[in-house]
Amino acid sequence: MATLSTEPMQLAQARRCGAKTRGARGGRPCRAPAMPNGKCRMHGGRSGGPTGSRNGAYKRGKYSRETKELGAIFRELARAGEALVAVTLRRHGLDRKIPERIRRRRHVRKAIGKANEQQK
Repeated sequence: MATLSTEPMQLAQARRCGAKTRGARGGRPCRAPAMPNGKCRMHGGRSGGPTGSRNGAYKRGKYSRETKELGAIFRELARAGEALVAVTLRRHGLDRKIPERIRRRRHVRKAIGKANEQQK
């Protein structure tokens, strides 16, 4: 006699996820059917919708790749500018004019040290 199951045969024979659970199963492996990547939809499936303008919720692109790259460029320019100002003030003997919060930054300290080595 065949066992009664609500699962279709194809689903019953599918690979299982096996991710270690933290909830009600108490650390035992997850038994949900796995996707091609080996995990179930809850433990490693693709999350979210399509990226960029293909997503219906896409409006301005605040977190788009281009915006992130542009932000990184501006941060790099700001760091270079801080180091340049600090080194210039140091060369002209105006060390006290460098604000403490800028003087303590690692990239500024490195730039000042490098400028001191080049002067010697």
